Amino acid sequence: MKVEVATMPPPPRVAYEVMIYVRQETRTVELVPSSVAGVGRGADNAIRVEDPSVSRHHCVLHVGDTVQVEDLGSANGTMLVRSAHAGVEDDTTGGSSHPIPTGERITLEIGDVLRVGQVVLVLQRKGRTSFPPPPAGTPGQPVLVDPEMRRAYELLKRAAATEISVLLLGETGAGKEVMAETVHRWSLRSEGPFLKLNCAALTDTLLESELFGHERGSFTGAHAAKEGLLESTDGGTVFLDEIGEISAGLQAKLLRVLEERTVIRVGSTKPRKINVRFVTATNRDLAARVQQGHFRSDLYYRISGLVIRIPPLRQRPSEIEPLARHFLREFSMRNRQPMPTIAASALGKLLAHDWPGNVRELRNVMERATLLVTGSALEAEHVMIENHQADSTDLFDAEFEAETAVMNSPFLEASSPEDEKARILKALEACGGNQTRAAKMLGIARRTLINRIEQFNLPRPKKG
Repeated sequence: MKVEVATMPPPPRVAYEVMIYVRQETRTVELVPSSVAGVGRGADNAIRVEDPSVSRHHCVLHVGDTVQVEDLGSANGTMLVRSAHAGVEDDTTGGSSHPIPTGERITLEIGDVLRVGQVVLVLQRKGRTSFPPPPAGTPGQPVLVDPEMRRAYELLKRAAATEISVLLLGETGAGKEVMAETVHRWSLRSEGPFLKLNCAALTDTLLESELFGHERGSFTGAHAAKEGLLESTDGGTVFLDEIGEISAGLQAKLLRVLEERTVIRVGSTKPRKINVRFVTATNRDLAARVQQGHFRSDLYYRISGLVIRIPPLRQRPSEIEPLARHFLREFSMRNRQPMPTIAASALGKLLAHDWPGNVRELRNVMERATLLVTGSALEAEHVMIENHQADSTDLFDAEFEAETAVMNSPFLEASSPEDEKARILKALEACGGNQTRAAKMLGIARRTLINRIEQFNLPRPKKG
């Protein structure tokens, strides 16, 4: 008699897991072989994600020899960002983020990123990471000790391999510029130019002229045609810092650039093709600004293909000492002097400070310490930390206080442009037209105040 022996399917050759990024929290979930893992807010999902942007039953992952994703008709959709080796051509709209049609299964590759609502999932091999931490202070590499920062940079590396637009959120001085440079350095555009532009440091008129260029005679002083910075950065990366500061008019023009990949010079009607990748940053809550009507929702969704939040330095104290040593080494080499050790008293003083100015403030403190130290050890007396509560007329102190206060300023809580205009007028009147003191009263940078004065067509007060 012939006996039939049932054969079991072979186990998957690769064990998979997904890394989930929800706001500041990160966790890893192992995918069970030969299973269907639901993703959503519902309690019956294998991968439960409690975020309002995620549907109760958002999508599923079919786990076998490969992993396939299927959207279940979610409200906010499921987007796929391909890893570099997947060979997907980038589109011309500023990102390689592709929506997954409802009911269609798409096979994922290791390193692929799924955007489920506003939550990010990364597929990887079980127990493996694609981003081993570099030695602290390695030239060209960030100092990464804090686990959240390491995970943020891992996600950043995956994003850099694509053309997806990246929005960096964090307090002033937290390291947004370093992250933007890292995106460029890790991208396929690393051989191209890298443009850094602080939107809060230029008036709208000058910012538009610098970005888009102008034709001869387009305004007073335009004696010759000028190529804009976006044209000159062709093939490279554009980093727009403080993107939340630009006016509504400039937001509309920037949106057209992102959608059409063309620029029109001031005084011209002829569009010019550009090929740039955008990275933006702000210390504002842009989502809240959209709700308040201060920032265009369509522009927000264009620049926020992937949102990365940078925790302030006070939330990653394990990095204070290695960052301090990194800056001490850097400045000692620049000044051609031996690198001193950091005494316990100095280290204690550094660790006790809450660093409202974040990494930028720490860098300034260590630069001053390098100039003050005379022996072989850096002592507490060499660590000069500014008292930002003091009433000082020093320009550096005034600007620094304005920058570090901007996140909690009541000025930013204004519900309408009319409220902002009224508060600016009241502050200028109270300060006798002095812009520096008015900006400090409002809790914003002086340049931001000047931008608002121009935006609201207010009479220019005396310089302060």
